[in-house]
Parts: sequence; structure tokens; C-alpha cells
Amino acid sequence: MNEIFDVVVPVFSIALLGYGLARAGIFSATTSEGLTGFMFYVAVPAMLFRTLATAELPTSFPWGYLFAFYGASFIVFFCGVVLSRQRFAWPKRDQGIAGISASYSNMVMLGFPLVISAFGEAGALPLFILLAFQSTLIFPATTWMIQVYGRARDAKRPSILVSAGKLLLNPVILSLGLGTLANLFSIGISPTPARILDTIGAAAPACALVALGVALAQYEIRGDISNSLALVSLKGIVHPALVWAGCWIFSVSGTWTQVAVLLAAMPTGINAFIYARNYDIRVAVVTKTIVLSTLVSIVTVPVLLHLFLN
Repeated sequence: MNEIFDVVVPVFSIALLGYGLARAGIFSATTSEGLTGFMFYVAVPAMLFRTLATAELPTSFPWGYLFAFYGASFIVFFCGVVLSRQRFAWPKRDQGIAGISASYSNMVMLGFPLVISAFGEAGALPLFILLAFQSTLIFPATTWMIQVYGRARDAKRPSILVSAGKLLLNPVILSLGLGTLANLFSIGISPTPARILDTIGAAAPACALVALGVALAQYEIRGDISNSLALVSLKGIVHPALVWAGCWIFSVSGTWTQVAVLLAAMPTGINAFIYARNYDIRVAVVTKTIVLSTLVSIVTVPVLLHLFLN
């Protein structure tokens, strides 16, 4: 029990610190944007490159692991779409927001520090593999739902090449690719650059958690929450359950299964809010979903870690 306490309490305490500083007026939304920018463009890519460049890569790509997680993710995504159409009576254009809210995990801000704290280096590779593909797979599906499936008849189709280019130049995807290439071609990192990467990368977990706390402080829960609670149920209960079943079907090893299930149990990621705000679709529902799913994770994460670490 002490081991779980040592993992969970520091992580949520740092996020709570960011939340408290924001509520006190010491930090603002721009603080969160600055921390998130540093984390996304500098700290996390440095850690990903450093880890993958020196990690012991699997002899074959773990397709079963990927299918177990993202097969479940897409099932939950389309459950969210169907739910929003049948129960919420949302128009086509809005249904993609329900999909991403139900299936997109907060891997960077919360999952990343939790997995590293709980599993150490053993959890790094399975974490980074899932992290590399989440935006690559879920973003195009969401964009297609909004811009193609839900577009007006006279609207212009988005450029596939532009969308693909943006994905390939994503700092997380780019650092993962470069780190993997450095590993495959045995390109060593000399001590000084390695120390620089380690120092920058070490800041990533704390920056992520403080940024999460500050970001959550900007949201409020007001009015009807029934739609958000339905999406939270998909995200916090159905998603990890399906991932666990998928890992069993594909015979995924113990630690990798635990990392996958823990990441599936993460709350809805901030990118769902960014999508909602960018397209001005159901911003209030997504905001409540993020806050409520984060509160639910305070209960579910310790339970899962108790099962896994004991």
C-alpha cells in the first residue's frame, strides 16, 4: 500500500499545486500554455529521443499490443459517436467530439508521470509506443468525422497532404522516429549531449502535472452533466476494460498489459478540449468531461495500481 501511496500522492499533489496556484491568481492560463509548450516542444521530445535511442527495442514490432489498445480505443470512439447520435441527438458534425472525448487519454500530462513513477524504465517503451500512435490515429478519425462526415455539402474537403505533414512534424512523433533511427543504426550519444537531454527531459513530468492543474482551474462544472457523465463512463470504465480484454486476447505480457490498462484509465486528454474550442463544438460538455474524468481517475488509478503492484 505504501508503494501505491508513493506513486499516486506525489503525482496528484503536483497537479493540485498547479490548480491551487491558478485559483489563487498566481498562475494564469498563459502559464499553462507556456508550460505545455515547453513540455510538448522541448522536454518530452528530449526524453523520448534519449530513451528510445538507448532502449532495448523488441526484436519484432508489438502489433498485438498496438491492436489491443487501439482496437479498444476505436470501439470506444464509435460508441461515443453512436451515443451522441442516439441519446444526445447531436448532429453529424458534433459526433466526432464525443468520439475523441470518450477515447483520447491524457497520456502526456498524467499518464506519462504515473507510468514512469509506477513502473520506471520497464514502463517507458510500452508507454512511448502508445504515445506515438494516439494522436496519429485518433486525430485523423476526429478530423474526418468533423470535416468530412459532418461537413456541409458545399464545404471544401481538407487537404490530406497538409494533414499528413502536420502529423509527421509533430514534435512527439518526430522525436520518436529520430530516437528509433538512432537506436537501429547504433548512433551513440556522447556524455555532454546525453546530460543535456537528461536534464531537460527530467523537467517533463513536473511541467506536465503543473500545466494540467492550471488548465483544470480554467474549467468549471455548471448546468447539466448527464452527457458528460455518459462519456466519462465510456472513458474511465469501458475503455480500460476493453483494453484489458484485448491484451488478454493478444497475449500481451504483464507489465505491458498493466501500462496499457493504466493509460486507458486516464481521464480525457486536453486535446479533446482543443478540438472542441477550435471548431466551437460542445465546448461545455467536453470541459465537464475532462474535469469529471480527472476526478474519477483519482479513485480508479489507485485501485488499478493496487491490483498491478501487489
